[in-house]
Amino acid sequence: MRKKSLVLLMCSVALLSMLLTPTLIADARRFHHHGRKPASGTWVFYPDHKHMKFEEGYTFILGNETGEWTGTFEGTDEAVFFAEKNPAGTIVYLPYGVIFFEGKVNGKTGTLRINFGPAVKKGDPMLWSGPWEILSGTGELENLRGQGTWWETEPTHIIYEGWIRFKDYQNNDYNDD
Repeated sequence: MRKKSLVLLMCSVALLSMLLTPTLIADARRFHHHGRKPASGTWVFYPDHKHMKFEEGYTFILGNETGEWTGTFEGTDEAVFFAEKNPAGTIVYLPYGVIFFEGKVNGKTGTLRINFGPAVKKGDPMLWSGPWEILSGTGELENLRGQGTWWETEPTHIIYEGWIRFKDYQNNDYNDD
């Protein structure tokens, strides 16, 4: 009987540790882990110009747009993208998109180059969603890095979430400035 109780106790402890470990890891990532800070807000974009090519039922689109950012990122942007629509017209795939952002992040001013692909536009209504990642920056944003996800809530209106951090390259460390 004592052996059964010990086995049952050990199994319960193992099960609880398996259940709680992912929660603790996710919780640690959400906050200021290695200088990370949450990033969120809106990005409203205005399509400017598109070049389209049609071949074998596919539509290939090369375009650009301008946008306005609020929240963690405050400023404006110009973006370029490449997308393709499948022959059925039910999915638009965006393998490449780059945002040239100018403005402020946490009170610091500069420019950023942000990748916003690969992404997919699907559903009814067809809305975009995908990842974003800061590739480089200038000015006070030179050492800013971050990434996250974005999704359209209605055409041309996007919500973004993720994390950002400033890296102190002299000390090879991240800080919370």
